[in-house]
Amino acid sequence: MTQPSAPVRDMAAPANFGPVPVPRVAPQRRWRPVLVFPAIAMIAAGGLLAAFALRSVATTQEYLAVVRQVQVGAMITRNDLTTVRINRDPALKPVHASEARLVVNKFASVTLLPGTLLTMEHVTAQSILGPGRQLVGITMSQDKMPKDRVRPGMKVLLVLLPDGTLTGSNQKDVQPTTIEATVIDVSTAAKETNRVLNVSVPERDGPLVASKAAAGRVVITIAAG
Repeated sequence: MTQPSAPVRDMAAPANFGPVPVPRVAPQRRWRPVLVFPAIAMIAAGGLLAAFALRSVATTQEYLAVVRQVQVGAMITRNDLTTVRINRDPALKPVHASEARLVVNKFASVTLLPGTLLTMEHVTAQSILGPGRQLVGITMSQDKMPKDRVRPGMKVLLVLLPDGTLTGSNQKDVQPTTIEATVIDVSTAAKETNRVLNVSVPERDGPLVASKAAAGRVVITIAAG
C-alpha cells in the first residue's frame, strides 16, 4: 500500500518570521556643567591634599623629647628621652634625635617635665652643684620666706634658728646661724601654701641645714642685689 507523500514546500516562498522590530536610538545624555565642575574641583582638592600630606611627611624630622621628669642637676639618661616627629619651628632649637650623644650623661640645668622638647639650653656638661657642694631639700611655709620672691638660681641666706627648747638667758645668748645657699628649683608642696626648695649649700653644712629644716627652724632671707 502506497503512503501519501508529504507536501513539497515552495522554497521560493518567503519565510514568515514575524514583524521585525524597529531599532531604537539610545537617548543622548545632556552635558551638565553644574555637576562636572564640582567633581573636577574635588579631584583637584584631593590631589592638593595628597601633595601637602606627602610634603609634610617629607619635611618632618625626629627630635628628642623628655619622657619622664628629670630633676635639675640630675644626670640625663637615654631612658629619660624619647623621639618625636615634628616640623621644626624656626623659633625653637630642639636637639635632633641623631645628636643624642650630646645630651646623654649630661646634667639637667632646669627641671625637665615629660613632653618637653629638649634643647641644648636644658643641658650642662658640669654638675650644677659643683665640687664641695651638697643638695638639700627643705619645705618652707610662706611666713618663713619672702612671698613669691624666691626663684631658681637665686642666692639666698638660710637663717638657722636656735633650738626651741632653750629658755631664758640661754636663748638670748644663742645667735642664729646663717648659711649662704643657691636655690636650684622651687615647687609646690603637698600643702599648697608651702614650697619645697632644693638648695645648694657647702657640703659641711648640709647635715645641719637638713636637721634644722626638718624641725622647721629655717628662715630664708634675700640680700640686696
